[in-house]
Amino acid sequence: MNNLENRTYIIALIVVIVSVSVAFIVLLLSFAPSLSKLGAVELTSVGLGIVNGIATVSLVLVSYVNMQESKKVRSEIVRPHLALEPSFFEYDTNSEIVGFNCLNLVNGGTVARDVEIDISFKGQSSLFYACSIGSNDRVKIWSGQSDELGGNIVVVVRYKNMFNKSLQEVLSVNIDSLNSSKRKLVAIHNT
Repeated sequence: MNNLENRTYIIALIVVIVSVSVAFIVLLLSFAPSLSKLGAVELTSVGLGIVNGIATVSLVLVSYVNMQESKKVRSEIVRPHLALEPSFFEYDTNSEIVGFNCLNLVNGGTVARDVEIDISFKGQSSLFYACSIGSNDRVKIWSGQSDELGGNIVVVVRYKNMFNKSLQEVLSVNIDSLNSSKRKLVAIHNT
């Protein structure tokens, strides 16, 4: 769920709790003749008790949602951020990129440990292992002639984050789709 959905659910829940509480107070006052004999101080303290209960429940709900969002942010911060990076480009006579000769797996997040990398394309597959991939590290997972590539390149990466939690990501590049839509590759330059 995203933040907007969470906020919507919380607001709806608070409205429901307030509505039920008001209905309860109205029913209590109309059907209990002994309560109508109570003084203003007693009725005020009963009303304040109900309002305090509603406020407590609302704060608990808001705290719970806040805790869940903080957990998501924390897990995102400590997660490796993996991506595919083509390099060593081939150029045509017009100085436009027509392919690449190397494909790297790049980590832009925290350290990925015990990394298993499976790459498959054109019915071929290769299996690799790296003890760890640090922040801004690159692992060469393919090199060759660009015409060897085609179809869909699928890279499955299984790894552990810094809390030893096992994670898996599937990255892909569809070469045929790029060629059919006449999209041109662009070189990325590190600063």
